[in-house]
Amino acid sequence: MTRAAWMVGLALAAAMLGSNIPAPLYELYRQRFGFSTFAMTAVFATYPIALIGALIACERVPDRIGRRATLALGVLVSALGAALFALAGGLSWLIAGRLAAALAIGLAGAAGAPLLVELRADGDRRAAALVATFALSLACGLAPALSGSLAAAGIAPFTAAYAIDIAIALGACAALIAFVPETRPAQVRVARAPVRLDAGARRAFAIAALGSGIGWWVASLFVSLVPSYLGALLGVRSPAVGGVLALIVFAVSPLAMFALRTRDERVTLRWGMALTIVALAGILTAVPARSLALFTIATFVAGIAQGASFFGAQTMINRLGTPEERARVGARFYAITYLMIGVPVLAMGALATGFGLFAAFAIVGGLYAVVALGVLIAAGAPRARSAATERAA
Repeated sequence: MTRAAWMVGLALAAAMLGSNIPAPLYELYRQRFGFSTFAMTAVFATYPIALIGALIACERVPDRIGRRATLALGVLVSALGAALFALAGGLSWLIAGRLAAALAIGLAGAAGAPLLVELRADGDRRAAALVATFALSLACGLAPALSGSLAAAGIAPFTAAYAIDIAIALGACAALIAFVPETRPAQVRVARAPVRLDAGARRAFAIAALGSGIGWWVASLFVSLVPSYLGALLGVRSPAVGGVLALIVFAVSPLAMFALRTRDERVTLRWGMALTIVALAGILTAVPARSLALFTIATFVAGIAQGASFFGAQTMINRLGTPEERARVGARFYAITYLMIGVPVLAMGALATGFGLFAAFAIVGGLYAVVALGVLIAAGAPRARSAATERAA
């Protein structure tokens, strides 16, 4: 792996870091400002919902200003979001910070994957997917572990982690500009035609997007509702515990990606879906059993599931589309992924108000388990090799 690819991975991680630092702090923000649980759920859900619009709006930006410039801009906007959280004086500040985080990932998500693919002289889609998925997943784990540990230690819980994040973002942006060349193909400069995928490519896109969304939804629970889940249902209220569980998910995830790096992407995705169903069952069983140990085991399984599903899905997406379509295909893939994160999280917050948190999770988790089973079956079905895949292979 080249130095340029590592610098792109660092930039992607820096962009993702800021969006996940607030996770263990939501309960502290709720106490500080007197918000309801639903209000805090809405703050979290602002990010994936806004991100859908950001990804769609930014899908052509890498073609217009370049992959490197778009990624650098995303990292800087991420630093702005961290600053808004550090200075937060109420709900509007938190929502503004989440909106900035959404725009940051919209820019980074549209530019990162095509930049990594185009940096590879051999065009290895799997290696490019490994860097992107590894960086994004690891950042998702380190961020809440950092903020949760600082909060538990009483070290400036509302500012210290954001200050560290801003410093990392500025350093990553400087390294990106210094060491990564621009890779935008010349013909992309004037690309205006809509994305046209054939039937086989559309089927692959749908399977990959659904699989990614399911895997990320389960993982996102550990940076959104799990801290409240642990406190309300298992009596565990330390922000450090929530941060450590999130770290487990997103530390195990890249290890799973590395272990599965030579496997067929559809096999990898199917493993991710099967383990997602197991993880959901474990999380649900842990509550009536009042077992933090079982919950922790389910957390490890969720990490493997997320790593397998995201890596398999991202590799499938990297094989679709022409160079002119690559950024837009990737942006739409991430848009669907985050739609599948944001809507269920918001639904769980609303259902929890009337039926309780456990029932809300059981309803939404059961629905997603059924969808995961469908993706598992579809990913194993015989498929025709599409023209887009032939070009990318």
